[in-house]
Amino acid sequence: MRHEMRRRERQLDEAHVSALLEKGDVCHLAMVDRGEPYLVTLNYGYRDSIMYFHCAMQGRKKDLLECGSRVCFTVVPRHELLAAEKGCDFSMKYESVVGYGAVRVLEDPEEKRRGLAIIMAQYAPGDFVFPDASLARTLVFAVDIEELSGKSNY
Repeated sequence: MRHEMRRRERQLDEAHVSALLEKGDVCHLAMVDRGEPYLVTLNYGYRDSIMYFHCAMQGRKKDLLECGSRVCFTVVPRHELLAAEKGCDFSMKYESVVGYGAVRVLEDPEEKRRGLAIIMAQYAPGDFVFPDASLARTLVFAVDIEELSGKSNY
């Protein structure tokens, strides 16, 4: 399903969208749980059209992710409130990304380490070690991006 943007003049090109995902630090991930929306805020890593996330090996989020369903996510790396005298004149400057994709749980320990390294690279330079014991209690999953768009009001 292709989602069309109403304000086409605010649409960002692919390179700009990718740059926004590379510099963001918080992602809102939306799933569906028995017909109801379920939204979580997560740290993430982005590389090569794939979003990487991690979570505990138990809980609602893990249960939903293991179903391998499609998800929606948004990242808003930059925003600024524009105050005004009248409430209806307030506005917001922003750059945002919305994406859709399929969830894939990473089972192989080396794949999990690579995913965690990509997440860490989002926040700090360096090489990090992920011991086997830590991997065993961490679910690492990827969202293979199928659709991606970005919007700016700057």
